[in-house]
Order: sequence, then C-alpha cells, then structure tokens
Amino acid sequence: MAKAILSTAIGALVASVGVIAATPQSATVQGFNGSFAPERWELFNSSPAFPGIDNSQLTINNVPLAPFNGSVDFTNAPDSLTLLGSNQSAILDQFGLSCSSPNLPVSALFLCDTSFTTVFVTVPEASIFSFNWDYTTTDSLGAAFDPFGFALGNFPPTDLRTDGVFTELIDRNGPARQSGTASVKIAANQVFGFQIGTADNQGGRAMTTISQFQVKRIDPEEPTSVPEPASVVAIALATGLGLRFSKSSRSGK
Repeated sequence: MAKAILSTAIGALVASVGVIAATPQSATVQGFNGSFAPERWELFNSSPAFPGIDNSQLTINNVPLAPFNGSVDFTNAPDSLTLLGSNQSAILDQFGLSCSSPNLPVSALFLCDTSFTTVFVTVPEASIFSFNWDYTTTDSLGAAFDPFGFALGNFPPTDLRTDGVFTELIDRNGPARQSGTASVKIAANQVFGFQIGTADNQGGRAMTTISQFQVKRIDPEEPTSVPEPASVVAIALATGLGLRFSKSSRSGK
C-alpha cells in the first residue's frame, strides 16, 4: 500500500514537473503564428500633412488615387514578412507627370508629401519581441529619405490620438542596404508596428524583411522599459517635421 502511494506521489510530481517544463515553451511564439499570425496584423498608410482628409476620393482623369501605396507581404509567413514603403509618385508616372511638374493638379499635391506605412498588431500580454531586419531602399537619395523602425503606443496609428514613439533602427547616413537585430519590451494591450517613413513619396521606395520573429511573454508585474530619448522621436516628428528637409534636399540635387 505504501509503495502504491509513493508511486502515485512520484507520478504526480513528474507530471507537475512536466507542466512546469512546458510552460516556457507555451509562453513563446516563434514566427508569425497564433496571436501574431498574418490575419492579426493591420496595414495603415497615413499622410500627417493631410489629417482627416479622405484621400481615396481624389482622382486624376477619373483614376482614383490611393491614400498611399505602401504594402505588406506575408507570402513567406510564418517565417517572415516584408514591409514596403510608399512611393506615390509612381502614380504620376502613368500620366507623364512628376512631383515637380508645373501643371500638377491640385488634387495630386498631397502625393508628394510625407507619409508613413505601418503594419501593426495589438499585443495582448506583456511581451518581449525580438526579430532580425533586412532593409534596402531604391530611393536615389538613400536611406535618409525612407527611415525604418518600429512604432509603439497605446492607440492604433489610424487614430488621431496616436501617442506612440517611432524608434529608428536604420542609420540614415548609412548605405542603401542595412540589416540588424532588435528586441523590445511591450506592455499588455499596447500597439506595436513595423514602420517605414517616407519623406516625399518619390525617387524610389524602401522595403524591409522581418525574420526570426519571436514573442516571449513576460511577467505582467515586471515594469516595461522606456526607449532612450536619443533613439526615439514622436511619430509626428519622424514622419512630418523630421522629414520636411526632403523637398529642398531633393530639388537641390
């Protein structure tokens, strides 16, 4: 009888150890799966210069002008995603126009201004995101005109109340092709987004592939870190004032 009780106790102990051992595995998501599967992410293209304007109603020769044409490609998910920044001047090419055309229709003026493209997700639990990124831009003036990084805030970027910060991951003075790794701690219910800022929507677009994506849940009682002030700027600054130099720089080339 005693041997049976001991055997049962040992069996229960082994089972409980198995549960404990399994917990770290279940607390980590590898790749774009589960709560971070492709269908959980949303894409948003915005023009801070024209808040509140329904750009989808603007046309040239009855051809609709999309708000902005950044996009996201989940073809290789769950292994990776690719974010493409906006290059709206490509629409003007169809009509033999450019951002500097003297006869550019008033309805198209917004095309050659700053914008940002964000693919974002609401993070249900306090987590640490880690990932590799591989960035390249075809913009003739280089990385300075198409910065890539991530946005973190309490509201989606589609909301005018957006209070997030944009953490730049590339070196704006660096080459057209760059890569690196990143890790960021996120509080429960915060909105995280991969983001490409576009200075003037002309000259070529940037793209970034995210791979080795991993989400590790953390103790919700553990305080989340705040990015260093030197590495972050308000989204409005990063995509608006911070990119305003673009027009004069490009025209002066």
